[in-house]
Amino acid sequence: MNIRIRPEIFALLAAIANGTIGPLNRFGFASGASHHSIAFIKCFGAFLIVLIFCLSRSNMRKELLETRSQTWQFALLSFLGVFCLYFFETWAFAEASIPLVSFLIYAAGGGTIFLSAIILKEKIGIAKLIAFLFLLGGVWFIYAYEGNVSGSRLGVILALLGGLGYAIFIFMSKFFDVKSGVPQLVWLFGFGSLYLFIPWGYSGFIMPPIAAYWSIGLLIVLPTIGGFWLTTRLFKTVKQVVFK
Repeated sequence: MNIRIRPEIFALLAAIANGTIGPLNRFGFASGASHHSIAFIKCFGAFLIVLIFCLSRSNMRKELLETRSQTWQFALLSFLGVFCLYFFETWAFAEASIPLVSFLIYAAGGGTIFLSAIILKEKIGIAKLIAFLFLLGGVWFIYAYEGNVSGSRLGVILALLGGLGYAIFIFMSKFFDVKSGVPQLVWLFGFGSLYLFIPWGYSGFIMPPIAAYWSIGLLIVLPTIGGFWLTTRLFKTVKQVVFK
């Protein structure tokens, strides 16, 4: 049976997977892990898993070799969507509250709507505008009635930078028309691991305590591999629905 999954399902599953990022990071911090080590290890762990999975299947091995002609595109996309997001987002969770960081990242990511409209000539429908206004409204409510929701100015800036990088990544993925699949994740996580290795090395290559690895392991499986694949799959599905 050829079961067609609606884009909304991918969006919901991606949101659920990505919603675990903040709490799992906090568990890692509480166990003594630094934000630099968490960002690198979760990306490198995801790279090893998808690489092994890709090499175990002949069709994926072939596609992995065929996509090497897009190396510079993957290098750029990885810097925006992996390094900028994981580096700034993980650091932001150490400086600000989970709700504040999450809302700011998605609010900054809303810039994709306008980039796609201006350059890719995509239509801005009423649904997109309402969704973007709800994002901005959520950020405003947090600032206006924050209560126990607080964060430093540094945390706010880091969250916005992470969201901005991810927004440009989404736009550039559409612009380059990059496929979504395991071979593509190998390139993205591979370059991302190289980028994230630099700040981790600068901090002294400090390994997390053993108690932190359960949360890092879940970060690898749920938001890093699962959330990233679901998000890229979502955009592929939306494109098929719109242009088919």
